[in-house]
Amino acid sequence: SRSLFGSKDPHPCPVAPSILDSSALESSRRRRRRARRPNMALLLSRARLGLRATSALRGGHHLTSYSEVGPWSTFSLRMRYTMLLKNQTDPTIADYFFEKWVRDWCADAPSYNYWWVTSFAMGAMVGILSRHWFFNPDLYGRRQESRKPLPDRHRQWSYSLPYFNHRMRNFVAKYKWCMIDNEPDWADYHPIGYRPNRKQIHRRPYMWVFTVPRYTCEDPLYTSVTHENMNRIYEEIGYSKKPAWAQGDEDED
Repeated sequence: SRSLFGSKDPHPCPVAPSILDSSALESSRRRRRRARRPNMALLLSRARLGLRATSALRGGHHLTSYSEVGPWSTFSLRMRYTMLLKNQTDPTIADYFFEKWVRDWCADAPSYNYWWVTSFAMGAMVGILSRHWFFNPDLYGRRQESRKPLPDRHRQWSYSLPYFNHRMRNFVAKYKWCMIDNEPDWADYHPIGYRPNRKQIHRRPYMWVFTVPRYTCEDPLYTSVTHENMNRIYEEIGYSKKPAWAQGDEDED
């Protein structure tokens, strides 16, 4: 017999050739069986790797068996889980319900977009209702608020100034003529003076409103449909009278 380097081996081993021959024979048999077996599409695709990776989701394995290291890991959430519940008398029960919570909430990827929509809607609801509750003078929660003396009522009315004159409203109210076709300036003039009088801007908003002319001077009907002009027409034909704050001595009769 010869060694691996081609020279004669002075001390041949009787076991080595049999082991080599049997292993080579077995490998050739496996190759022939693999050649005769038809290749399935799933075996040749990368989908099998995804199925293999998600065996914990497909089977009865525990999702919480795999945890990273850190304060926001699965294990750290399990340690905080019992603080959110009031009826966890045993660690085994806590483990069971925590596993169900992870599977029902965290393993449902299509529900993630609904989480975002719900969170956004709840935040918008809190912001809108808080704005009305704290700044709208027409809303109050206690009956005694409507029975206070007038100086205290003036103090409460002063709280509503941000509701009438906050920065966002002053910024967007000048573009009402781009959204309202008839009398867009109906609330620009404030006779009592809680806020400064507004005026419509001469141009349309940048980049996102294309249904109106670029400038008010290009619209031939802009001055005709304003609230000021409509009131003037109604007063001239006797359909309505001037408001009390706009009447002079000659208009009192």
